[in-house]
Amino acid sequence: MLFHDLTPSPALSIVQFSDIDAFRPVEFAAEARSVPLNLKNFHTARAMVQLPACQITVMTSFPRIVDVSYRAAHGLVIFQLEDNYDVSVNGMSAERPAFLGLRGNVDLQFVEPRSSLHAIVTLGAGFKDREWFDTPDALCPFLPDAGTLAAARSVTAEILQTASAKPGLMQETGSALALQERLLLALDEMFRRSRTHEMASRTASRGYCRLVRMIDDYVAFHPAAAIYSADLAEQCGVSVRTLGTAVASVRGMSLHRYLRLKQLWSARAQLVRGSDTVTVTSCARANGFHHMGEFARLYRATFGETASHTLARARAF
Repeated sequence: MLFHDLTPSPALSIVQFSDIDAFRPVEFAAEARSVPLNLKNFHTARAMVQLPACQITVMTSFPRIVDVSYRAAHGLVIFQLEDNYDVSVNGMSAERPAFLGLRGNVDLQFVEPRSSLHAIVTLGAGFKDREWFDTPDALCPFLPDAGTLAAARSVTAEILQTASAKPGLMQETGSALALQERLLLALDEMFRRSRTHEMASRTASRGYCRLVRMIDDYVAFHPAAAIYSADLAEQCGVSVRTLGTAVASVRGMSLHRYLRLKQLWSARAQLVRGSDTVTVTSCARANGFHHMGEFARLYRATFGETASHTLARARAF
């Protein structure tokens, strides 16, 4: 199901972005924080439809690292709408069809090396417990049966297409309830016939996620400092090797690249504000870059333009 097959309607909200800076406020409002891995041909889109006791959100993502804080009192289910994807969640690889269930407060750290299309079904207060979730405040990954996953995808696509082409039906209680019941029954089958994802390294993954959060906090509190791996490992109370393994597991890249990526995005966030008091040099140094040649090279390779061009464009508005 592609977004060009859908048009907005009173029952279907669609927003699309081709500018990362325009997308960020929407993302922040959803308690998410992304670090794009590739800004070339950037595009993301979101479609939303409300049913009597749940909300369906379909999103096309982009290559990125993203942290999401879910606050789902009644639970939510996330599943991919296409087979061709590659993602890791909290350090657990999901290179084949998988889906997630969770209830309560759960923090997820995703790495998406390429774009994907996925659905999020958020359950509302009117939802009755169907025994999908065993433990609150915990991630529940599953390997689905192919047939039941296909059925859930088909019903989801049908609901969005109906909301797009026949929004009046979504305003009729009977029709909306019937569509919702089809979706819930499809998810029932998907949970019933699926098996729990084997996670031999689950405990280690949780520890790695904690270490990555410690790194993020350290970088945030010491933005202008030169960060050395040995000092960082000492702050976290682990070896440099463990720290590197944690970042590779959770973020999908080396510790050095991850730190540089965070510093580059922090620098860019300051440049796009367009303040008259900011210069490229001061911004670079304020984010841990003390070799301007390195900063210039990395900035252009990451964002496809020079830092001075970013600043000039911001000041033009």
